[in-house]
Amino acid sequence: MTELSREAEAWVEELPDDEIVRLIRQHDEAALTVLIQRYGGQAQAVCKSICSDELDANGVVSDIFWEFWRHADLFKSHRGSLRSYLLTMARSRSIDRMRSVASLSKQRSKFIDATISRSKELSTADLPEHRALSDENAEEVQNALCQLSDLQRQMLQLAFFDGMSHREVARTLQIPLGTVKTHIRKGLLRLRFLLSELSQTGKYS
Repeated sequence: MTELSREAEAWVEELPDDEIVRLIRQHDEAALTVLIQRYGGQAQAVCKSICSDELDANGVVSDIFWEFWRHADLFKSHRGSLRSYLLTMARSRSIDRMRSVASLSKQRSKFIDATISRSKELSTADLPEHRALSDENAEEVQNALCQLSDLQRQMLQLAFFDGMSHREVARTLQIPLGTVKTHIRKGLLRLRFLLSELSQTGKYS
């Protein structure tokens, strides 16, 4: 984003909100800079009051102004003030972000619990995976699983704990079948490697 000269900044700061919006619709970066200076702090305060993490709050603020830069035409001044519009966006986007974070955390916990539960049914007790997947080592298992990508964890859950075939996983996630097979194979290999590595360090002896 470009810096404003003192003269340009003073000129734009005197403009009413409607004129700022008109300039942003013409992709005037100076107008966007002033808009952020004008309402960025208030938007950030709203986001911080909802988001549990400051990085999430900052991310939401960035998303809001980036979205407004791309879709300023969606703002209709007869429906309310620009300030109200931006702060409403800040609130709704922050709530969406927290729901997304909570959903991801819930899915991750469910997968870890299912992994530990399923491991008790295995008969191959000599495998590092089996020794690792025990109640007393749940934290280490969680650390290993967290090193997989979110997509790999989701695919492994669908394939091994929800009983889906690779083709069903591909259809559910709307991902090519070949991509699903590759991610599942790499996820299993990665998990085996991580657990074997921990076993060799003596954590599971």
